[in-house]
Amino acid sequence: MLGWKHSLNGGIDRGNRRFFTVYALTHVVGAVIVLSSVDLVQLAVDVEVMNALLLPIVLGFLLVLERRALPPEHRMRGPYRWVVTGLALVVIAFSLYSVPGALGLLG
Repeated sequence: MLGWKHSLNGGIDRGNRRFFTVYALTHVVGAVIVLSSVDLVQLAVDVEVMNALLLPIVLGFLLVLERRALPPEHRMRGPYRWVVTGLALVVIAFSLYSVPGALGLLG
């Protein structure tokens, strides 16, 4: 994404050291969170709530990208497109329905 050379299969060299630095820092931050006595169950619940809140945005962008960015021969067609779009809209609706409860806005 950032144009960096990256692969976990090769060794560290000058071309991929930024990738491995970010990769290592991600692991260190994760270890600090786990070892800092954070309530991991509540953290897992919060992450799932965040997932439900962001899901409509992600699915919407994926549907738009499929229609605009893919070459015509790789785009969804016919009934398959309608089923996938319909299911995505149902998931988006359920996600949006759960937002007030997830944010504690309901009684």
